[in-house]
Amino acid sequence: MSAKNVKRILTVALALALGLVMLCLAGCGTPPKVPPSGFLSNYDALAPDPDVDGLYWWEKKGVRWQNYRALLIDEVQVRIAPKAQRQLEEGEAKQMAAKLRSMVIKALKGNFPLATRPAPGVLRLRAALVHLKPVQPAVNVVSSALLMVPLDVGEAAVEAQFSDSVSNRVQGELLISNQGSISQLTKVWTRWDQVEEAFAQWAVLLRRAMMQGRPAPSEQ
Repeated sequence: MSAKNVKRILTVALALALGLVMLCLAGCGTPPKVPPSGFLSNYDALAPDPDVDGLYWWEKKGVRWQNYRALLIDEVQVRIAPKAQRQLEEGEAKQMAAKLRSMVIKALKGNFPLATRPAPGVLRLRAALVHLKPVQPAVNVVSSALLMVPLDVGEAAVEAQFSDSVSNRVQGELLISNQGSISQLTKVWTRWDQVEEAFAQWAVLLRRAMMQGRPAPSEQ
């Protein structure tokens, strides 16, 4: 093969590689679309939040969030589709569900009262982890060697329901999902850092909402 042909092949390969990188950069951070798990009561009523990408929310007409003075947080359920479960090791989904709950409690502790049992004025939060995809560090090692950038990112999605802890009447529901970015260079080499970063962001949004008297986790 002549030097001219080799140069042409290398040029085409480099152009394809750069094109792939640009495509990934353009799409990174887009929240994954997750099919309904059946955890919520009315998916058709969910509407996108104007301020938070990947958040869909519904609340009961006329609900008075300010009447709730404490939050009761149930254990987080796991409702991940079998296809997504194949990427997980045994026990990882339950561990991450527990991690999400602990991060929410930590964010609220000292900022909004937490309850241990149903009572008047207590809002109940039920949540289900419905999607979970860890980073595959080995994939990023290879893509970085070949294309000079990591390509694999983490994903997560949660469905949540707020209800009156005494009457069990549903007051609001939400779905929130997140995809990590390949620009988070310190978080694409470990399995769960990007997912935990999403959990932390969700916990902060919930804390702000509760302190404003409205449990929709969106920034005002």
